Amino acid sequence: MSAPNTASASDTTANTTVEYLSLTSDSLASQAAHQARLLDIEARKRAATIVVPTLPNDVRDALRNYGEPIRLFGEDLADVRNRLRMIMARWEIYKEQQQQQQQQPMDMVDDMHLFPMMGEGGGEAQPTEITETTYTHAPPELITARKFLCEYSLKQSRHRLERERQRRRGMIRWTRSKKRARLFNRDDDDNEHDDASGGGLYTESTLKEDAKLTCEQIFKQLRSHGLEGSQYGDVRPLSAVCTSSLAGGGGDATLGFNLENIAHMPKLIATGGWSGGIKIWNGGSGSHGDDVHHVSQSRNSHNDANDSFMSERGGEASSAPLDLLGAKSIVHEDRIMGIAMRPYLTGITPSDVLTMVASASIDLTAKLCIVKQNEETTMTANSTASNSSTIQVENLNIKDNNSNQLRYNIVECAHLKGHAARLCSVAFHPTGKYVATTSFDHTWRLWDVETSSMTNGGTELLLQDGHAREVYGVGFHPDGSLVSTTDFGGVVQCWDLRTGKSACHFVGHAKRVVCCEFAPNGFQLASAGDDGTIKVWDMRRPRRAATSIPAHTNLITQLKFAHSTSSQNGEFLVSSSFDGTGKIWSTRDWKLLNTLRGHEGKVMGIDILDGPRCGIVTCGFDKTLKLWQ
Repeated sequence: MSAPNTASASDTTANTTVEYLSLTSDSLASQAAHQARLLDIEARKRAATIVVPTLPNDVRDALRNYGEPIRLFGEDLADVRNRLRMIMARWEIYKEQQQQQQQQPMDMVDDMHLFPMMGEGGGEAQPTEITETTYTHAPPELITARKFLCEYSLKQSRHRLERERQRRRGMIRWTRSKKRARLFNRDDDDNEHDDASGGGLYTESTLKEDAKLTCEQIFKQLRSHGLEGSQYGDVRPLSAVCTSSLAGGGGDATLGFNLENIAHMPKLIATGGWSGGIKIWNGGSGSHGDDVHHVSQSRNSHNDANDSFMSERGGEASSAPLDLLGAKSIVHEDRIMGIAMRPYLTGITPSDVLTMVASASIDLTAKLCIVKQNEETTMTANSTASNSSTIQVENLNIKDNNSNQLRYNIVECAHLKGHAARLCSVAFHPTGKYVATTSFDHTWRLWDVETSSMTNGGTELLLQDGHAREVYGVGFHPDGSLVSTTDFGGVVQCWDLRTGKSACHFVGHAKRVVCCEFAPNGFQLASAGDDGTIKVWDMRRPRRAATSIPAHTNLITQLKFAHSTSSQNGEFLVSSSFDGTGKIWSTRDWKLLNTLRGHEGKVMGIDILDGPRCGIVTCGFDKTLKLWQ
């Protein structure tokens, strides 16, 4: 009986088949994480015995040999060396396991992709995030714009550097003549004399005139700044303010306009508020002709023609500061967050248009409005000049059909649509041909001003992403080559408009960054935000820590550098804050010159008027517009 039983057992064993089931994705991930954790523990033990190069160039070459990035976000030199040490330890363990187990190299190479998943703290493995840089085909309009920007920026930078060189040589000669000292050889002195007297920007006569507006005198004037005028600007809080300026801080012949013509344009102030309206105010007596150094010799002859020119363009020399000159009650359906005024460009601006204003709102749109002369006001200007009365506060929100008493008309000319979230800031390019907008959709966009209209939704030239958080502040380089943007993650990005690539980025703010501004010298960038500090970055040394100024006790809303004209020469910086004050800072040593107190609440915006008086305008949550000088 035993024999048959044995035979049946053997038959059963012979007929049995073994099935292998594949593990689930969760089991494979747990197994890979366990192996990576064991490898990380072993690598930490062996890392102490690994010899790592010390020179930065050697460390960079070693990382390249391993196919690793040279520097990760936020790393310093010590962190880079520690990361290289761990990489070398892991590869050493990998080679040993390859020799012991005699496995194919590709299997171990696949396991090596798990190593970056382990943090330095030995925590749980996290899915790797793949960062991919994508490129899109540029439309013909963008290529044409980049060619124009390249030519313009090169000419502007050459002009700016040459002006600084000649100014420095002239100041050396002027200081040497005062002190009666010879600091250089006779040949160098003769060469500098030829440069200074050869028709340059700074000759002996202009230096004598500049002596009246030295840095010390400007600072003395700024220290005595006080409240000169205040005006209710809206029935709701004012959120943004801007002033008129010359193109590039003095003009450039490359844009095809005559500097002597735009020198007599009136000084204007534009404000935007929570009611969605835009208003134009008088910036004071005088014109931009007082700020142009190049035409200083012809000032006397132009003063007589100033009144007639301003009257032709809708201006009036006898207007009082902060007089309401134009208003449009409904421009946006919701609050205006940013406003900017186009530089005076008579070569590309129609004769009947004084300037252009761009505004950004939380209604997902940006709008362009032209400021034109009110023909009915011009016809009756002489007859009603003596009987004109001041605009009452109750009539600030004037209906468009009843605004004939105002000097300027504000007419919408283009709607810029495309952002998926609320807009934050807006800025004109120094050429006046382009405008940039920022939004909560993590992007900023560049628009063509000349081809945008009411029907096409705006001509969008560039849609640039790259920020991980909401984008807020924006500012253009004075040469027109770069644009800086800020986000709520504390990052300041600088983009090259000529190539479309990120030139550099700055990290240092503890909280959100809401504003940024380039200095007229071209190599300094100031940023500020929710942490109450102003940081000044050196574009020539992006790796160096920024100059940090503990400026305010609350969020800083706006920054503005002094204009590059001869009367200001970028000598000071102004800032506004939610702490209810505006402050003036010296750009030479970043010391506080004056504190402007007068608003009853948050100061929402600040800007500077061109001219020797260095007027400063602020707008606040208390619905007022104030002039300081």
